[in-house]
Amino acid sequence: LPTVVESISSREIDVAPVKDIGQLLAGRIPGLQAYLPSGHPGSSARLMTRGVKTALGQPTPVIYVDGVRVDNNFQGRLSSGTGGQITSSINDLLVGEIDRIEITKGGAATTLYGAEAANGVIQIFTKKGVPGAIRWNANVTTGYSEHPLTRIYSQYTKDRFFQKGAYQGYRLAATGGNEAISYNVSGRMSYDKGVMTRNKLFDKTYNFTGGLRVVSSELTSIEVSSSYTRNSFGQVFNDNAIASLLSSLETEGRFELSTNKDSLFEQFLLPDLGDNVNRFITSTNFSYKPYSWWDNKFTVGIDYRKNEQRFYVPLEGGAFIGTVGGYLFRSDREYKTLTLNYTGSFKLPDVGPVSQNLVIGAQGFRIDDREVRGEGRTFRIPGTKDFDNASTVTAFESNQELFSYGFLIQDQIGIWNRLFIDLGVRFDGNSTFGKDIGIQTFPKAGIAYNISEEEFWPEMIKPYVSSLKLRSAYGVAGNFPPPFSRDRTFGAAQFLNESALTFGNPGNTELKPEKTESIDLGFDAGFWDDLVSLEFSWYKQTTKDAMFNVTEDPAAGLGFQRRNIGRIENKGIEISLRAVPLNTDEIQLSIRGSYATVDNKVTDLGNAAPFTIAGFAFAPQRVELGQPVGVIRANKPRLEVVDPATGRMGYLGNSDEVFIGSPFPTRTMSFSAELVLFRDLTISGLMEGAWGHYILNQKLSRQIVNALSNPILYQERLALIPQVEPGRTPYNRNTASSVLVEPGDWFKIREVSIRYRVPRNYLFAVNGLTITASVRNLAMFGVKATEVDPETSFIPSTAIEVGGIVGSTIEAPRQYRLGIDVTF
Repeated sequence: LPTVVESISSREIDVAPVKDIGQLLAGRIPGLQAYLPSGHPGSSARLMTRGVKTALGQPTPVIYVDGVRVDNNFQGRLSSGTGGQITSSINDLLVGEIDRIEITKGGAATTLYGAEAANGVIQIFTKKGVPGAIRWNANVTTGYSEHPLTRIYSQYTKDRFFQKGAYQGYRLAATGGNEAISYNVSGRMSYDKGVMTRNKLFDKTYNFTGGLRVVSSELTSIEVSSSYTRNSFGQVFNDNAIASLLSSLETEGRFELSTNKDSLFEQFLLPDLGDNVNRFITSTNFSYKPYSWWDNKFTVGIDYRKNEQRFYVPLEGGAFIGTVGGYLFRSDREYKTLTLNYTGSFKLPDVGPVSQNLVIGAQGFRIDDREVRGEGRTFRIPGTKDFDNASTVTAFESNQELFSYGFLIQDQIGIWNRLFIDLGVRFDGNSTFGKDIGIQTFPKAGIAYNISEEEFWPEMIKPYVSSLKLRSAYGVAGNFPPPFSRDRTFGAAQFLNESALTFGNPGNTELKPEKTESIDLGFDAGFWDDLVSLEFSWYKQTTKDAMFNVTEDPAAGLGFQRRNIGRIENKGIEISLRAVPLNTDEIQLSIRGSYATVDNKVTDLGNAAPFTIAGFAFAPQRVELGQPVGVIRANKPRLEVVDPATGRMGYLGNSDEVFIGSPFPTRTMSFSAELVLFRDLTISGLMEGAWGHYILNQKLSRQIVNALSNPILYQERLALIPQVEPGRTPYNRNTASSVLVEPGDWFKIREVSIRYRVPRNYLFAVNGLTITASVRNLAMFGVKATEVDPETSFIPSTAIEVGGIVGSTIEAPRQYRLGIDVTF
């Protein structure tokens, strides 16, 4: 391969103490950032590879399960206004029955995925069974979860708001078959009471999965997989009002609010907020090989996801959110994808030292995304929870659908089985392209050279450098526009109890996908008979047709329109090192480390003015020329001489606009180790770190604005700005918001686990017994931010989520687990 395709093996997945794909990817893939935005149940990792390549779309990689495109939505278009805490569809992708995962970054994904591959591709392959007598596997896991409490100061808050949430999980699986038919089926359930008192943050999951492989003849085979997942989550209100309430409870005796803590505590627990998710994924892959040189594969599958979020404040708590008489919010999202795919592979006759493998294919998928939400206000009868009991009901609806199709051809050429050339092109169409835009072309080319297999490779070097491959690749991938972005649209709004016509998009008949050119250079090397392996990659990715918001003629009243006029650049390096420094019959030690960089910059705005994509008026996240996407624009106080006699400086209310850093990490690292003792006892751990970025500390902002900050911390903050006169508070959030922008550095011990496989000679009625103990989110250090976990995210944008805004959301809990795994 001319580029690196990272993978996570079945064994790595089986031993990882994680629940979903987002947690599994954290720290295991160089160049892929997988950060948990919240400890709320249902939230999952914010995924991004090699930086942000778009300013108005999510940076999440495309995800395929057994060849079927699945929903990769990090955060939906509709939310209940509870501080940005909404469930992620990535959370539904459980790890239990996964055979392996492959992650493709950059131009390597061009041919197979074209207009949607700029952010990378994650392919998940599920288990289809192992031939042989039926084998049963049962697992029982127990434990508890707890809040770290490291940034909670009030003992009252610690005692009343948080708990150790008990956890229990059960799994039963069976696999078996013969050479013609093999199968793998499993069922599982888990329940976590959560770290918030009265089980407010509960997490309940049911999952059923089945995989089947049928080899009907030497020519044909069929693989079928299906999974159903039912999730139920409890969540808590997390907007500004609640953050201020919590702050008041953490401020001992300084303000009137803190004298009535029990009443405020009960107010906090009144809202009933939760989400129910049903998800079904099914895939059928049919292979037909009529000749030894011709192989065909057909794929058809569906991903269906339905979630319902409800936020209810009872009659007696209506004033809690600024209304009187109770409040009900409900948001429903129904998502469905149908995928069709064909790939044909032809092994062409060898011509001397030249071999060729020609691949052709066609792919199409259709997405239907329907979202409905409603609000009900003022309930007259206590205990009512339905819209028909509300005095005022307001409803909203959003329907989107798109169809995408593509054709590909790829030629893989080998010369002397050492030099490999990869040439390909894909042609894509999409229903979201403008009517004046036809089929779009996405080419790629790559070369890989196993130089260590040449005869001229010195014999004296081979014991030390056992293998060396040089590689380079070029490719173009894309991101297609959101539905309706190309169209001239109109809307209807209520005005004086009548329906009034409003403008929507001006329309753009030339709207096309964003195209990202990717250049990769690198090498793969093995040392000392491959006991040490090193991968190095340098990359540069340039999005030349980035979609930016362009202001139309103000006189037309049409607002903004997306146009392909921008340019965004990402470049960096990725290094991955694996080593086995100790390998004997009794002790084996393996380690892995990675380091990656990404430097992101907007290099061209076209004719668009800089614009805001997220944030707040006093510190927005912006798209600005020469700055990273989502850079924080803050106001830095201007100091002036207030006492000519002494030269004393003071803050007189003036400020300058400044841009402060990248909102997402520019440097990341990970380190993992596994120690196996006497073949049966395994101790492993994983650490991850991120730095080189900045966050807007929204928790600190609210605390200072409401005069509720921790007293010592508050005085330290004020000391950063010279005061004009003693006792005067010079701080103003709008004119000195740079005080709220802090370094986002962090390092975490993600996982520590111990596995003991009971020796077979001690077993009688069972074939295998393994006992596992693990801790997740064990510790965090190296943090420079104040009172917050800088990994988390607050109020994600509906346009793009790049991080950089941190509030008082619930942190990822520390999870202790003890499990027993039995095979019989």
